[in-house]
Amino acid sequence: MLRFAVIALAAVVLAASATAQQSGGATSFQVQALNQGLPSAPDRLDRSTPRATTEAFVTFAGRGDFTAAAHLLDLDAIPIGEQAALGPQRAEELAFLLRRKLPIDFAALPDRPDGMDTSGADREPMVGVPRKSIVIGTLDLQEWPVTIRLNRLQVGDSGPVWLFSRQSVEHIAPLFARYGPTAFEKALPDPLRSTAFLGLLWWELIALPMVLIIAGSLAFVAWQVMGIVGRNSPFKSVGVGLRRSRLPVAILITGIVLQIANTTVFEFSAATDATLSLIFWILIIVAVVAGVARVLDTVIDFASNRYLETIDDPANTSAREWYTNLSAAKRIGVMMAIVIGAAAAFSSLDLFSSFGLSLLISAGVATAIFGLAAQAILGNIFASLQLAIAKPIRIGDAVYYDGTWAYVERINYTYVQLRTWDMKRFIVPVKHFVSNPFENWTKAEPKMIKAVLLKLDHRTDVEALRTAFKEIAQNDPDWSEGEEPKVQVIDHDDEAMHVRFYIYADDPTSAWNLHCRVREKLLAHLRTKNEPSAFPRTRLAVVSNAPEEDASGSYGYQTGERETGEPKAAERRDPKPDQHRDEEQAGRQHAAE
Repeated sequence: MLRFAVIALAAVVLAASATAQQSGGATSFQVQALNQGLPSAPDRLDRSTPRATTEAFVTFAGRGDFTAAAHLLDLDAIPIGEQAALGPQRAEELAFLLRRKLPIDFAALPDRPDGMDTSGADREPMVGVPRKSIVIGTLDLQEWPVTIRLNRLQVGDSGPVWLFSRQSVEHIAPLFARYGPTAFEKALPDPLRSTAFLGLLWWELIALPMVLIIAGSLAFVAWQVMGIVGRNSPFKSVGVGLRRSRLPVAILITGIVLQIANTTVFEFSAATDATLSLIFWILIIVAVVAGVARVLDTVIDFASNRYLETIDDPANTSAREWYTNLSAAKRIGVMMAIVIGAAAAFSSLDLFSSFGLSLLISAGVATAIFGLAAQAILGNIFASLQLAIAKPIRIGDAVYYDGTWAYVERINYTYVQLRTWDMKRFIVPVKHFVSNPFENWTKAEPKMIKAVLLKLDHRTDVEALRTAFKEIAQNDPDWSEGEEPKVQVIDHDDEAMHVRFYIYADDPTSAWNLHCRVREKLLAHLRTKNEPSAFPRTRLAVVSNAPEEDASGSYGYQTGERETGEPKAAERRDPKPDQHRDEEQAGRQHAAE
């Protein structure tokens, strides 16, 4: 055990020693010489830290002293004899790129000789670690992205210095050819090429409104042309499609014109370039989403005009299924277009590398805030996607929801549109159809059973009614073929018995119409057959208020029945009817005198 412990301790010591040696040797790049073709460096030139080097470069470039600024570049890739001529030129080109396309964030640059970052969080990988290379930013060439960086270089035993790296200097010329002033800018007078405010040049302030006016004019022309062609098209579907596509096309043209102006005609500064690129991607995403939505809306509307009037027809089951799938495809397609467009925009704009880790750290907080603020909208959108996948309801289904019978007319992102029999429209949030129970009368098949309930007198001949109902049902065109009429006495009370007549129809609309007709014909049958005894009656007892001797010699109350359709007050048997009649006649005679 002791031997193993000694071996393990020795291994740990050796690993620590190797790590220390590696760390100590990785604090700078060793070079043979620096910029031997340049004249002597200015006095008190500070290149000891990354921030000092960039501040010195920007200061010399601002003064126009590009010879001094060249001492802040690693010109090792340039032959010594050409460094005196090309060094200041590369410094001037790099100054233009940093000023116009790659603004330096001085606060993010370490001001320590070892380049160590001590301001970040402990969980960040490079915090507290000495560095010998620091990235300033990235610019895209046609072939690949080029990184502008600072390297820590050391010649022999002299103190290390920070310079713009040799690889960065090698790519300054092609980057300047890509992002440098265009022929248009070079032809402008010097006053227009000077800085106005907020980092914008005077010519940019003039060119931006012109670009927007040109883009808007082209979009307006496209709008008018598509409208004219759509109105004059001999095909109705083509005309409607062109008119509905005007807005997406106009937005797309506006975005394309802005992008062409930003990348080909003009070379705007970094802030303007980023703003126009963001506007371009927003317009592209909106145009694609609107275009997909308009195209699918046109197809859905044509299907709606063709099938919606007979949407409850059982023969249209496959058409309704296709209509529902098309509506679901629209919602899913629009959502995918938004997600893919946003991902492409983020990738093109390089937002994540610009904002860095701070964006990722704040993403959780932003997501929570956005989720709380848009909880209802997002909940309905996800519920709409759930309806699109699970299909508990389809376009054209007959549903019984919240005491209302209606047909599903449209399924949108946040609501379901129901059409009732009296042509009213109910707008119901999608979440209600996911979280609350409802009846779908046409989920499996449209066939439906309804019942006609009649309250009849106990003496009614039910068998005769059964025969009459069978004749009525089988002669009705809406009766479902092959179904046998059925009559049941389901209940009774002291007034009547409850008789239920079951009807069968092939769809809910036919079931409702048949239900109404059968009730009407059954009532007409009872009237025409002169069977008044079939309707419920109120039975009243006539009771005497004095006992009388009956046939058996006993005294008691005489009772009887009065059958009437309306209640009537009980009649009292008077023991002295003659005396009362005489008194009543005398009273009337006295009143007449």
